Amino acid sequence: MLKEKLAHTIEQQPIALFSIEKEYAERNGLLSANQLVQPKQWDFSAIELCLKETEELLEEKSPSFMNEPVSYFGVNIDQFVYVESEAFTTIGVDAMAIEMDDVFQTITVLFGLKLQKKWGAFIKEHLDANVGLKTYSAMFSDQDGLWDINIPLDALEGFHKDLPIKDAVDLAYRFIFNMLATLEATN
Repeated sequence: MLKEKLAHTIEQQPIALFSIEKEYAERNGLLSANQLVQPKQWDFSAIELCLKETEELLEEKSPSFMNEPVSYFGVNIDQFVYVESEAFTTIGVDAMAIEMDDVFQTITVLFGLKLQKKWGAFIKEHLDANVGLKTYSAMFSDQDGLWDINIPLDALEGFHKDLPIKDAVDLAYRFIFNMLATLEATN
């Protein structure tokens, strides 16, 4: 999973990795001591502001929108942001959506995770142990072969209401990456 994807990434020149990816690559012997690694920056191929009720596109946003605090969704409770990034490929995610959950009043991230159905018990145990709140959902979709996962960002270490949306995406990315690394290490 992660090991294969990062090994492929490391074959590319120049090598650019997020810090969590670099640490993992070093721990797993994927990088040699003399390899130069540049810090990877977030680059979003799509940033779409949409209405929650209809999923209607309100506006395509510029990258500067990602610097808005996540509290934006507390004020604009009827909206969500949909983002795509090539970087998501490493963790088996095509896109993420961030919104305010109307019922639980938490900022949530929603994504489809490309992982086999057989890992359902692991996913749910990991979410139980690491999200803390029981306001997440994880359901396998036989139609598209993805785990549809919704987790409260509020429950993740490092979250606060003034966190820029870009950093909330990074927080979710690191959470998913760590979950996959744990799965890989224990199975």
